[in-house]
Amino acid sequence: MTIISLPAPATPIVNGVACSLPALIDRARTRLAEARTSAEILEVRAAAKAALHYAKLLEAANETQADCLLLIKRAEMRLVEEVRAAREQGEVARNGGDRKSGISVRTSDSDRAASEGGTSPRTPDTDPATLDELGLSRQRFAEWSEVYDAGGEAVVDEAIQAALDEGRAPTNADIQRAVKGGHFRSHFTGENEWYTPAPYVEAARACLGSIDLDPASAPAAQETIRAARFFTCDDDGLKHEWHGRIWLNPPYAQPDIARFIVKLLAEIAAGRATEAILLTHNYTDTAWFHAAAGQCAALCFTRGRIRFVGASGEIAAPTQGQAFFYFGSGIERFRSSFASFGFIR
Repeated sequence: MTIISLPAPATPIVNGVACSLPALIDRARTRLAEARTSAEILEVRAAAKAALHYAKLLEAANETQADCLLLIKRAEMRLVEEVRAAREQGEVARNGGDRKSGISVRTSDSDRAASEGGTSPRTPDTDPATLDELGLSRQRFAEWSEVYDAGGEAVVDEAIQAALDEGRAPTNADIQRAVKGGHFRSHFTGENEWYTPAPYVEAARACLGSIDLDPASAPAAQETIRAARFFTCDDDGLKHEWHGRIWLNPPYAQPDIARFIVKLLAEIAAGRATEAILLTHNYTDTAWFHAAAGQCAALCFTRGRIRFVGASGEIAAPTQGQAFFYFGSGIERFRSSFASFGFIR
């Protein structure tokens, strides 16, 4: 019998340096956080896809393949947000768009140069960019938009976790099935509420002294949180002022999570919120995470993942760790209360 030995997958080379799979993933994650143009986000997506391909060749752990897929989907969600925002500003054509003859084409390089110079790249003689010019097909963008509108990162997280719970690596097909079937919990409302376990809430209470307001909550959650005042989904906490010491575990679907964090930062800036603790997934590649991290006084990255509790008592663990943001002057109180949960900076 002749035994044929297949060669091992070649180690990827980045900028002339051999990179391990974890290094590839970390590099893509960092680049996504720093991306400022659609072209850069597409480059990150391509890098994450290459990392996923390499992970499959290596038969890497399911969790590693999940990390790669999650990066791909985050990049796609970022692109949907960027394109939609640009469409609102008239910078991207709403329906693909036909270029007028003799009109200059906007590029990511010109956008960046103009942005850094403090000027707008648009002129009366500049047409909005088309999806083709951004390197996107209409079909692909429509598919990504469907995932975004179904819950975005929340539906992606749940589909990936479901596959991991079954002992296998997640695939894009898992996410598509979740979107088509509606089997996801995108807004954490009604029967799909997920509550923070008591030890973390007690740590927040020990740090703050008491909780004056929980602006994104439900009556069942208040059995643990016991805030002096709280807003439900029906109340729409975004429409009210937030006063005093705030505990916020916001809806994790886009655009809700970004809106709640913008609201929190605005209430702190206005002086109405005097102290606050914010709990989110550690989505370090998102604009809202960087906005919160840039203004908080301290930040705790959890060791492991928080096992959130469902309305019926079921337990769910997200596909990534979490982060607690502290806003206020009691940094030492925060450190003392949360040091046992993870790394604090």
